[in-house]
Amino acid sequence: MTLTSILPTLRASIPDPLAAGSWPARTRASVTDVVVDGVSLHGLALLCGTPCVHTADGAEPFVVLVTTVTGTTTTHDGRRLLVLDAGLAGPGPATWAELRLLGRASVARLVPTVVCDPDKVPLAEVPMPADVATGDLLGVPCPGGASRRPGR
Repeated sequence: MTLTSILPTLRASIPDPLAAGSWPARTRASVTDVVVDGVSLHGLALLCGTPCVHTADGAEPFVVLVTTVTGTTTTHDGRRLLVLDAGLAGPGPATWAELRLLGRASVARLVPTVVCDPDKVPLAEVPMPADVATGDLLGVPCPGGASRRPGR
């Protein structure tokens, strides 16, 4: 548990910490962005659209996926679902925990959120700010590269 998860208003002034082993070596977080090898993930999405990947320099294959939330819903049992425009099988559960909101700082509390592919197939459950909405950009690291889900 981090200070920004306990006091979400701090996210407006300090970035959530990155798990060093989950991101490429030359990655730094700001309040509203993640920069990998000098490339802003938010800027990359604005330039290229989503879903898109940034391939990081280094000895091991490492990409970072940038995706857009295309829908949100709450299930009958109160679980929050985010539908993404990317259908990837690459990120593992530990990596999905590094899912980052890009382009704005959220001071909303973290809630358990199920992240789904475009077909609403659950990919992972991670804590995300409660105000993540359709149109928001998200970034997630994919050590070892990423593979598309079958049929994508």
